[in-house]
Amino acid sequence: MFAADLAGGWRRIDMSFRERFLSFLINFASVFEPIAARFISYYVRRELKEWKEKGLILEYKTKTRRIGKFHYKTQIDVILSSEQARFVLSDLLTRMYRILRR
Repeated sequence: MFAADLAGGWRRIDMSFRERFLSFLINFASVFEPIAARFISYYVRRELKEWKEKGLILEYKTKTRRIGKFHYKTQIDVILSSEQARFVLSDLLTRMYRILRR
């Protein structure tokens, strides 16, 4: 009987621990949420920098703004040469054609 009570007690403690841990994770994420826009901008800039080094784009500019909690607006300006634009449009139209053909 003691073991059954102990096992039941552990289940209650375990469940409350899970709930408290989940609550802690949510609160922990909420603390860093206001600076997420900076991390988003960093990631996008890093990817665009790689594209620029590969010669896929000429220049880029990004701006990420926090609109509300967990809501962001990202503006990306990309400058392409005429040949790069032709390549991008050709690839885009080819993909659209494949999707519509299915």
